[in-house]
Amino acid sequence: MIKQTVFILLGSVFLFRFVGSSTDRREAFSVQVPMGKHILIDGKVDEKEWADAKQIQASPATSLYFKRDNAYLYLAVKPSTPARLSIDLYFRGSEAEKVLDLHASAKLGEREGPLDRWPSWVWWNNRGWTANVVRPDSFEERNFLPDEAKEFQIELGKLKAKTLRFSLDIDTGGEVQRLPQEGYEEVGRKWLVLRLVGGSHRK
Repeated sequence: MIKQTVFILLGSVFLFRFVGSSTDRREAFSVQVPMGKHILIDGKVDEKEWADAKQIQASPATSLYFKRDNAYLYLAVKPSTPARLSIDLYFRGSEAEKVLDLHASAKLGEREGPLDRWPSWVWWNNRGWTANVVRPDSFEERNFLPDEAKEFQIELGKLKAKTLRFSLDIDTGGEVQRLPQEGYEEVGRKWLVLRLVGGSHRK
């Protein structure tokens, strides 16, 4: 009886530590998105334009910028070296099975589903959001100019929650990278936790 009681107590302590550490890890990668001014979607991260944003280093080679106003989330993905960028942004609620995927490259498109069972792409079906696309340098040879950054403007209502998991894939012409490199692990990916409530304008 004593051994059984000790086993139960140890099991309870382990469960408490596991749950606590999971919560702490989410908090460690929580981003309070500040209020800020609207931007021009031109693929250029101007320092003054993004001075009121929260900056996150998603990897040594990629910076993320987040801010919002009462209607939109503004987000920028900036590589250290300009490149032809193909980006997928992933958003999910804390308990949601489905994930919203917003894609920007030479085309814009969106889809929603479980991570392992995506529907087929329907290009230019973006509603409630926009981003700069890769610019052609030559239609005859299908050459494209490198991007300095990808900038997104997304209606807050489209995201369906005020606290969201956020992750992205970035392809600069080679291997696709999953970012952030450090984040809260869930459903096979690392995530940041975006908080779209509270906060104020940054000085």
